[in-house]
Amino acid sequence: MSHTTRTLIKKRRAAAPLLLSTLFIFLLAAACTGGDVIGTAKGWTPVAVENGIVYVAARDGSVIALDSAALDRDERALPLWEFRPPRSNDVDQTLGSVFGPPAVGPEYIYAGGVLEDEDRGRIVALKKDRSSSSRIEDDEWEKVLAGGIVTGVVLHDQTVLVGSEDGHLYALNAGNGEQLWAFPTEGLKQGKTKEKRVWSTPTVADGVVYFGALDDYFYAVSLQDGQLMWKHETGGAVVTKPLIVGDLVIFGSFDRKLYALRRSDAGVAWTFESDNWFWAGPVTDGRTVYAPSTDGKVYALPLDRQTNHPPLWVRDLGKPITSTPFLAERRLVVSTENGIISLLNIQAGGSVEAVPIEIDKRIRAPLVGEGPAASPRVYFADSDSVVRSLDVERWRVRWTFSTKAD
Repeated sequence: MSHTTRTLIKKRRAAAPLLLSTLFIFLLAAACTGGDVIGTAKGWTPVAVENGIVYVAARDGSVIALDSAALDRDERALPLWEFRPPRSNDVDQTLGSVFGPPAVGPEYIYAGGVLEDEDRGRIVALKKDRSSSSRIEDDEWEKVLAGGIVTGVVLHDQTVLVGSEDGHLYALNAGNGEQLWAFPTEGLKQGKTKEKRVWSTPTVADGVVYFGALDDYFYAVSLQDGQLMWKHETGGAVVTKPLIVGDLVIFGSFDRKLYALRRSDAGVAWTFESDNWFWAGPVTDGRTVYAPSTDGKVYALPLDRQTNHPPLWVRDLGKPITSTPFLAERRLVVSTENGIISLLNIQAGGSVEAVPIEIDKRIRAPLVGEGPAASPRVYFADSDSVVRSLDVERWRVRWTFSTKAD
């Protein structure tokens, strides 16, 4: 790493030159990780799953519902429905570029994205039992926001939460899309441009919404009215989805630290510093936090650790990890950014249980799973627009489905 690069990182680990037109992170990408962390802003094809139905927010701005059991029987099985609105110079009703997973509610799924002009985002609420209509139906809704939506969409009771590139966290009525409140970040209030953006998918617990922003702050705001409860300044941008465990909220930052803050008073319970950024979200089994980093390592940290104590174990997978892993009992399914998926035994020092599966495609969206704890399915897709169902017990890809239009 050159002296110039070190100086830039020291001055601004929050990656000030983050431009959505390229979504290109280069301060550490080329110099430290050996490659581009995110890549060109064409979307990541994130997925969500409920009761065997996989909801896909595709790279081309469409939304698709897949029946996993039907695809188990026949990979040629058609989707339950497809939402493929027209996209042209004159009319564009798609979600644009999609990066964050959709949210699944009792009647609707909610998905958001970044429109072509990059100054706006669109969020849609689609009925789970809809037809394959290419337009918003009478009992559905859509809303255009002032900034692009890079975060995942979160549903809590009757409130939809989503972060925006305009520097706000928005709360919308889940039934009709009406805005309930908008919380401005410090970056926005200070008149910053790129650093005001919210890329951290929020987490809700006990009436409080937790999230981070590119302005280096982590926030706790009231779900009811969007009023600030507290904020904590870190040394870099915060883009991870927070993890709530008891009184702790745990998240990573581009200052290379993983933070565990007490929700009750915003005090620091402990921190841990890795060799590079924390981009992917941490996961836990209730005793240990498993935190992947863009240094290619997974760190196992006890929840009651002391700041100066070493990890329980560290597993080096060699390439940056930007996709949140999936935890299934004693096994952790982890994907490196270059598309190699590993199965780690968390009870045996993170040892690799099976030969890694090589997808040979960039995987940056979170891995999601469902099914019996001893034999779950993990679903994911990414740069090739292909959704994959991974049978963890048999350790093989059970089916694939291309989301590209014919």
